[in-house]
Amino acid sequence: MTTVKAYASPSSSEDLIPTTIERRAVGPHDVLIEIKFAGICHSDIHTVRGDWGPQQYPLVPGHEIAGVVTEVAPP
Repeated sequence: MTTVKAYASPSSSEDLIPTTIERRAVGPHDVLIEIKFAGICHSDIHTVRGDWGPQQYPLVPGHEIAGVVTEVAPP
């Protein structure tokens, strides 16, 4: 596992705060991306606020990313 820095929401009503998370190992059908930039969009805000159903916190939003592929799982 790899430890990386991220921003997480501790609850539906709190601001994002710096945190450290562990990324799981690359599995079959995966690629590992060294994320250089991530955007927070409107759907991330809805997700963090729990507008679309209950969420598990802490929650790290940001599915719009740009980065470099550093590992590809074998076929």
